[in-house]
Amino acid sequence: MKRRSKIPVLSELIARESGNLIEIMQKAIPEALRMDRYLGWQELRHRAAPEGMTIEQWWLGIKLHRTQARQSVSLCNAKGQAFEFAPTQYIQQSLHKIDRAAGTLLMTDANAVLNVTERDKYLLTSLAEEAIMSSMLEGAVVTRSEARDLIRNNRLPKDEHEQMVMNNYRTMRMILQHKDEPLTPDFILSLHRSMVEGTLKHPEKAGTLRQAEDKVYIEDTRTGDVIHMPPSAESLPERLEAICRFANAEDSKEYYIHPVIRAILLHFQLAYDHPFVDGNGRTARSLFYWGMLHAGYWLFEYISISREIYRHSRSYYESFINTEEDDNDLNYFIINQLKTIYESIESLNKHLIAKQNMQEKLQHSLSNISHLNHRQKNVLLHFLRHPNDCTSVSLHCNEYQVVRQTARTDLAGLVNLGFLTTELVSREFIYKPIPHLEQHLNKLIDLK
Repeated sequence: MKRRSKIPVLSELIARESGNLIEIMQKAIPEALRMDRYLGWQELRHRAAPEGMTIEQWWLGIKLHRTQARQSVSLCNAKGQAFEFAPTQYIQQSLHKIDRAAGTLLMTDANAVLNVTERDKYLLTSLAEEAIMSSMLEGAVVTRSEARDLIRNNRLPKDEHEQMVMNNYRTMRMILQHKDEPLTPDFILSLHRSMVEGTLKHPEKAGTLRQAEDKVYIEDTRTGDVIHMPPSAESLPERLEAICRFANAEDSKEYYIHPVIRAILLHFQLAYDHPFVDGNGRTARSLFYWGMLHAGYWLFEYISISREIYRHSRSYYESFINTEEDDNDLNYFIINQLKTIYESIESLNKHLIAKQNMQEKLQHSLSNISHLNHRQKNVLLHFLRHPNDCTSVSLHCNEYQVVRQTARTDLAGLVNLGFLTTELVSREFIYKPIPHLEQHLNKLIDLK
C-alpha cells in the first residue's frame, strides 16, 4: 500500500473558494453523479481534473455534492462522531438488483433446480466455502480439498489453520440456529468464542472483550504507519450494546435503513471497533450473515461473501480506511460490499443455471436410450429430482397402470443396470436410487 496523502480539510477549502462554490459544484456534477465509481481522495488526486480546475477544487465540488444527501446512523467513531451515508443512485440501484436477484432465485431456480438433498449438499458446500475463505482472509494456509475433507468427515483439525476453518464452519451453523433471535452482547461474545477456539495464544481471551493492556491497532506492514486505532477498551461494553440496538432496528421509528445496508454496517462497525484481541474480521463477517438471515434473506445460507472479498481484498481493506479518513463516509464500505454481495449472488445463479442445463441435457439423453422404456426413464428422472424417495412394485403398478409382472420387470431391469438398489421391508421389496445417481448416469451416457 502506498503512503497515504492527507485529505484536504473541507472547511479550509470552502473558506478559500467561497466565491467560486457554485461554479465548482457545477463542474463537479459529472463525477459526483457517476454510477460506476465512488472515488476517494487517494485515487482522485492521481487523476486529471476537469479543465480549469485544480484537484483540490474538483475534490471540493464532489464533497459538497456528497454531503448534501448524507444521513447519520446510530453508530459512531472513537470520538463519538456519527457515521453517515448517502443513498446514492448507485446504492439504490444495487439494492434493487440484490433484492430482485435474491427474490428470483428464492421463488424459482433454487427450489426448482435443487431438490432437498441437493440443497442440503449445496448448503454444506457454501458453509464450507465461507469458512475456508474467511479463514484465508485472516492468514490461514489450507487447501480447499483439505478443508472440505475436514468439514465433511468432521475429523479433528491437525493444526491451527484447520482449526480456524472448522471454527468458522461451526460458527456459521450457530448463526443459522439463532438467526430469528434478537442480537445481544452475549451472543456476539459467543460468536467470537466459537470463532477463535483453540487458535489464540491466550485461550482465556476467547469470548471476552480486549482490555486496556491489550495493544490492538492496525498498521500498514510496509510503511509501519498506524492506519486504524480502535476505540478504547473502556468504551467497548457500551459500543457492543449500541451495535445490538442498531442490529435490532431500535432506531426504526427515527429513520428507515434497508436491511441489506443494516447488515453491511454491522459488519463494518464490529470490524471498526475491533473489540477482541484477534478474530475481529471473522466475527464481523459472521454478523453480516446474522443480519441478512435475521432480515429474511434465507438465500444467504447458500452464499459466500468471503470468496469475493478474498478476490478483491485490497479494495475491501481500502474501503475501511477511506470511510475513517473521509469524514465517516460509509458509502465507501457500503458500495464495496454491495458489489461483493451481488457478485456472490451471481455465483450461485451461475451454479443453478449450470445445474439446470445439466438436468435438461441428462433428460434429453435419457430419452434417447433405446433399451429403457418410458416408465423406466420416468423412474430415473423422478429419482434425480427426489433422491431420498423410494418405490415398490405396488406403487409402480398404481403409477403407470400396469400389471405386477410388468412393474417387477421394469424395476428389476433398473437394478440390473446398476441404477437402483433393493431391500426387503415388511415382506415387500423397496427400490431406491443408488448414491450419486446423477454422476453414474453422466458416466454412462458420456455427458462429461
